[in-house]
Amino acid sequence: MNFRKPKFLAVVAVVAFGASQAAAVTQVTMGTFDAGSSGHFRADPNPEFESVLSNYALGKSIDGTWFGTFCLERNEYFKPGNVYDVELNNGTISGGESGAVGGKDIISIGTAWLYERFALGTLPGFVYGSLLHAKQLQNTLWELEGELSGPNDFGTFLALAQGVANYQDNYTGSAVRVMNLTSNGGRKQHQDQLVYVGYQKVPDGGATIAMLFLGLTGLATLRRKTAKS
Repeated sequence: MNFRKPKFLAVVAVVAFGASQAAAVTQVTMGTFDAGSSGHFRADPNPEFESVLSNYALGKSIDGTWFGTFCLERNEYFKPGNVYDVELNNGTISGGESGAVGGKDIISIGTAWLYERFALGTLPGFVYGSLLHAKQLQNTLWELEGELSGPNDFGTFLALAQGVANYQDNYTGSAVRVMNLTSNGGRKQHQDQLVYVGYQKVPDGGATIAMLFLGLTGLATLRRKTAKS
């Protein structure tokens, strides 16, 4: 049976590596607007997620350590300075004040169109560092997601979104994603935020590695049974 040991040990080593990688969690440290901010809120990604910063042209800090973002639900909150786990999705997981279908409220084409141009620095009329424009864009995104009622200050941004074909329909692209923020091991939900991932492969919170780990665990068990037979 000794001739089987090297292969078995190799499998055990890979499985151990998979277990350590599966523990990695995508996270952001959230903050609010201050002098020099580009979005209504700011998100500082952890090392597992910081590659997303390369997708932003102007919608991030000068030193490239955080990106500007906007919230999608008015009835959920976060505490500035706290770290939250991130699950990337195509919509909010509670739906906010507008409700959800099947536990999810997919963002609109208009919302994705505005945020992509904010991230790339091509949103007409938007001045980075302007609190007024950040608030107007935030109001516009809330309006598009059904979170507001009555008149509000949208600046020129709502009209821009309304000029996009089918702007109220569900967004089916992949460049703009929703960060579902949670804490306490996913048991507590917080304000969902926008992120621009571009067209790159994005982190999946360790799900792929976890699946690989389970597969290798099964392989190791099979090898042990084979060695005994």
